[in-house]
Amino acid sequence: MKMASRDSYENGVVVARCGGCNNLHLIADRLGWFGEPGSIEDFLAAKGEEVKKGSTDTLNFSLDDLVGSQVSSKGPSEQN
Repeated sequence: MKMASRDSYENGVVVARCGGCNNLHLIADRLGWFGEPGSIEDFLAAKGEEVKKGSTDTLNFSLDDLVGSQVSSKGPSEQN
């Protein structure tokens, strides 16, 4: 699990390396270093995406959460 301080998330810049794809993902940019200031919540809401929140004690993921609805709606033979 990756963690960041609340102060960094609310007042600074948070970038995390993804364990799945090994890329860096922008989580929060309150200073506007990478464009319009905001957080992942703001960025997703602007795109009309649903933002799911929860504590680390109650993480529940569906197949759609993990692989995306477009991939999971395909049959096994259509995924590659």
